[in-house]
Amino acid sequence: MSTIKPDLTITYKSLGSLDLPMDIYLPKDVKNAPVLLWFHGGGLLQGRRDLISPHMRRNVQTRGYIAISADYRLAPQVPVNEIFEDVKDCIHFIRNDLASVLSKEKTEFEGIIDSTRLAVSGSSAGGYLTLLAGLYIDPKPQVIVPIYPITDPLGTFFTNPQPAPKGRYAASRDEMAAHLDRSAPAIASSGKVPEDPRSHMYVYMLRTASLAELWGIGGDVSATEQERWRIPRQIYEHGLPPAYILHGDKDTAVGVEQADEVAGVMVGLGLNVKYERVHGADHFLDNGEGYENEALYDFVMRYL
Repeated sequence: MSTIKPDLTITYKSLGSLDLPMDIYLPKDVKNAPVLLWFHGGGLLQGRRDLISPHMRRNVQTRGYIAISADYRLAPQVPVNEIFEDVKDCIHFIRNDLASVLSKEKTEFEGIIDSTRLAVSGSSAGGYLTLLAGLYIDPKPQVIVPIYPITDPLGTFFTNPQPAPKGRYAASRDEMAAHLDRSAPAIASSGKVPEDPRSHMYVYMLRTASLAELWGIGGDVSATEQERWRIPRQIYEHGLPPAYILHGDKDTAVGVEQADEVAGVMVGLGLNVKYERVHGADHFLDNGEGYENEALYDFVMRYL
């Protein structure tokens, strides 16, 4: 875990007693900095905002952007359409309210942000939220960076049972029962692996091929509603902004064909995409303290 801590944590949305916070990492001695908004992974079932990769924290100073890592409500207590409402509200807050909040927090933060310059990124399920933002947010972000993203909850990888990734615990339905209860109160983050039992939800989902069901788009949901959440099928109508996609071809948590399909559609439509398909790499390929990716940041900064 990176030792770089956020400069500020604020709430961007409240629903009753549940607050949705964002961590903000600020560059030093910079004015009118663009924003890189990141969403954590975990299948929309688990995870938390402090899991933002070390390279994204480090490059706040070297590249001069503001990094924001935001929590959102988790499935299955909340369906995917409501989770996307959190994404929309988060981006609206950044674009319309964050500058004044920062100015009120400290006078030195006045003028630090240019909220019209927005990149959105995320890992795994956070990459899925990134792609949703690229499809459906108006105006679109200037650039998106989906990192080993889920792209189709009804694709082959997620509709066929998958083995537990190496070293991951395979919990039973009984062990997951409390977290599968749709009537339980909504939460916006889960604890660390393996101490928090909810941290086993993703592997449970893989083994039971239940992602669409847990997101509330399985079973009797209409084909039209299901199609809305299958990203490759929506690019033709809605387009995507410039995208840098990163995925390993040995990913055991999200099949690489998920990214392949999005990249292929973008290329076919003549959209601006850079696809880094890393040979031999598994999930979490960018999580190490020493990981750097100059090409990724060069691409992002070109559009901000």
